[in-house]
Amino acid sequence: MGCAVAVVIVVVLIAAAADSDVDHAVTGGFSVVVWIALIGGGLWLASKAYEKNKTAVAANTNAAKDKTLRERSSQATEWQRKTRDAKLPPAQHPGPVELSGSAVREAVSGADRARRTIREVVGALPLRVSEEARAHAERLRPPVERLCQPGRYLQEEEDWGRFNVWWGPERTGSRPTREVAGQVKDMLRWASARRTLVSDIHPEAERLLATLTGPLAQRFRDSLKTRYGRADDGAGVAVLPPGEWEALLGDLHAALVAVADGLAALPRPKLLPLMHRPKEARFKEHVSGEAMEQDLREFLHDTAKLRERALTGSWPAEFDAGWRLDGGVLAGFVTEEIRRRLAKGTEGFPWVAQWKTDQLDGGSLARVYLAYVTIALDYLTEVLGNMADYKRDSAPQSGHRIEIGGDVTHSNFILNSTVRDITTVLAQVAGRDDRLAEAIEALSTAVREDPELPDDEREELLYHVKDIAEAAAEPGEKQKRGRAKLALSAVTEAAKTGAQLAQTVTAWHDVLSKMF
Repeated sequence: MGCAVAVVIVVVLIAAAADSDVDHAVTGGFSVVVWIALIGGGLWLASKAYEKNKTAVAANTNAAKDKTLRERSSQATEWQRKTRDAKLPPAQHPGPVELSGSAVREAVSGADRARRTIREVVGALPLRVSEEARAHAERLRPPVERLCQPGRYLQEEEDWGRFNVWWGPERTGSRPTREVAGQVKDMLRWASARRTLVSDIHPEAERLLATLTGPLAQRFRDSLKTRYGRADDGAGVAVLPPGEWEALLGDLHAALVAVADGLAALPRPKLLPLMHRPKEARFKEHVSGEAMEQDLREFLHDTAKLRERALTGSWPAEFDAGWRLDGGVLAGFVTEEIRRRLAKGTEGFPWVAQWKTDQLDGGSLARVYLAYVTIALDYLTEVLGNMADYKRDSAPQSGHRIEIGGDVTHSNFILNSTVRDITTVLAQVAGRDDRLAEAIEALSTAVREDPELPDDEREELLYHVKDIAEAAAEPGEKQKRGRAKLALSAVTEAAKTGAQLAQTVTAWHDVLSKMF
């Protein structure tokens, strides 16, 4: 009001001064100095009134701002409390991989059936996990916007001039629903559990699953938590600026599809080789052959009883991750080859033995574990049957043996001995079927001379050729014919790695197949 009055006075005086009768007014008692003083006073009053009004406006503005900041601070505190109370539940355990398969007893009915069972179980794992990955991907299928909902958040701001921090204005963003966030948490735990299951026995499958448990999983965990200096609207899942959650969920979906496709395309695992005991082996010095034979006989007896208990549904406590397929008995041999062959024929057992029923269903776990036990029993039974020869080999005798690194190596001797055995048997075949005898001789030559075959595999393949020759010499023996059929399958499989052997198998396959 004072400002308005001062302005009116000034205006009136200026108007009066401009009047044509101003000289008369002045001469009536006012001097020019008085007029100037009046005008200056009015202007001063106007400026003071303006400053007072400005201060009042600023005070009102600051009060409103402080009120807003207090309200935001209170809102942020309440949101933070609700966020703490609204945590997502822990991720659920995915449960075991469920595989279909034949009855356990049928699956381990013999060494050959057992090794096929191992391939079936191990080969089915990535396929089943692929199906699980596809199911997880289906839950995150596009458009990912349907998986999110709007949300609000406050962001801290700073006034660097005043060194104050306050909550900025409310902003909008998005977050996945609690159901979707829980599904992603469960999916990441599933990926970690499945990666552990296949890590040693399926390295390529493990590599694929690692894409879900590395940086992508960390991105999700980081996004799930409310960031420092931010308050969400209390739903338990952090709100991010528009588009960020949608991009992450899209990346997770793409990764799941890639994992599912990659696992489904993995090649089928190779069939474990059907190994036979070495023809010659020696005991360690001061080891009694009789004691070795007795220990092995007892181990075979005890293991067969445990296997039967497992087949009837009562799983023995002895069959755990620490079980040794040879019971440590083969450690009494100085010949490393006798242990190496068992290890090669049961490759993968140390990893399979660590599996639990919360990783793989009980039936499949029993099938694959007992399949390894069956293969070991078959091999060790062969070793026991050849103990008389091993005792003879270990007895002091004239001549010498080649020793490399403390292990007795008989490769050349064994190869030549096996070839002689094959030649002897073929003399019986030639008189009845010259074409078949020629085919087996060609097979024997290819195995001996193919430069691409490893020496240890060459020796094993000659045993297979010997099985074929013995079946050809006695076609009426059903058991020998069965062994020969398995032997031919093993030679055909090995031909994939040797060009010369592959050509021979192809050239004579029809002749050899007529045996069966």
